[in-house]
Amino acid sequence: MQKSLLFFFLLIVSSAVFSQDFFPVKQLVSRRVPWLSDKLVFKQISTDNGKDVFELSSLGNKIVIGASNTNAAAMGLNWYLKYYCHRSMSHLGDNLSPVKNIPHIKDAVNIVSPYSVRYALNYCTLNYTMSFYTWKDWERELDWMALNGFNVMLMPVGIESVWQKTLLQCGFDQNEVDAFIPGPAFQAWWLMGNLEGWGGPMSQIMIDGQAQLAKKIVRRMKALGIEPVLQGFYGMVPTILKKKYPSAKIMIQGKWSGGFTRPDVLLPQDSLFKKMAGIYYSELKKLYGTDIHYFGGDLFHEGGSSQGIDIPQTASLVQHTLDKYFPDATWVLQAWGSNPSDELLKGLDKQHVLIVELLGEHATGWDSRKGFGGTPFALCPVGNFGEKVGIFGRLEYFADEINKA
Repeated sequence: MQKSLLFFFLLIVSSAVFSQDFFPVKQLVSRRVPWLSDKLVFKQISTDNGKDVFELSSLGNKIVIGASNTNAAAMGLNWYLKYYCHRSMSHLGDNLSPVKNIPHIKDAVNIVSPYSVRYALNYCTLNYTMSFYTWKDWERELDWMALNGFNVMLMPVGIESVWQKTLLQCGFDQNEVDAFIPGPAFQAWWLMGNLEGWGGPMSQIMIDGQAQLAKKIVRRMKALGIEPVLQGFYGMVPTILKKKYPSAKIMIQGKWSGGFTRPDVLLPQDSLFKKMAGIYYSELKKLYGTDIHYFGGDLFHEGGSSQGIDIPQTASLVQHTLDKYFPDATWVLQAWGSNPSDELLKGLDKQHVLIVELLGEHATGWDSRKGFGGTPFALCPVGNFGEKVGIFGRLEYFADEINKA
């Protein structure tokens, strides 16, 4: 009797260890390839010296996906679909029809990712493609991201509500808020500090709807092991702020391409910066929670005035303010043109910075600037923008440059 009980106990324990939950990936399977649902078994495995890893093998008529985390499990699923089932999910169409006989894995597969950060999206992508995405669109996009192993993704949706609540608490009326927040097709250039109010105003229904959509996106990203990059407070403020606070240290940023008026920059050396940042981050926490580790926002993107500013100190204070509300957060900066400047990087704790080398198929700033002075960076291609839709690519460059980087 005792031996039977011991055997039964060990069976339960081994079964629990072997079939770890990975529930978000199982849900992904049900959404995209339900014909595989009863054929997969997931199990938890250890990282490979801290690196994400997945393993594939067959056990009877089941496919076993061992993974170090949820994101790795989704990558393992995609590997099996692509290389064994010859099925794929893509932005150009899906080939996910059922496979009659589930392919057997003869030799176990073990794949280790050499990259701790696998980054996706830039601000312009939001408005080139995603301005009016519904939850159905985003759910599909996030499934694709997970399958392809992205674990950090820019997510600026819904930030209008945070700005609205912040400005209303700083003495603005709704008409003044409307004059600052642009229409839904121009969010990218607003958040990069290039323009304000253009194409607006946004209706309250749309502002509230985008905030609710963003909550769903962030929850799903977290479930799939994808860290969201939310918008940080880096000093971008409405141009009318200086009329309300004439003694504040505010830098006029002038015009951007095409004659657009840029938002001003409120310097973090001013007490008003601390006040506005505190409200902004408190409202952001209310909407999206405290478990956020990455924040975007670029000082002096594509120009702007920094004359007379102590740039290292300014950058340092922006980062310290972020760290006050989200300890150990990473500030994500875009490498575009000459940005971020060496002066700006000089003031930062580089272990809490991620530079996104956007035009990685052409730019070599990471190389000529010696890894941006030892700052962690991601080499990112911008594969299709500005009506560049030809079928071409510098494949030999990618083959060499990625290894070199």
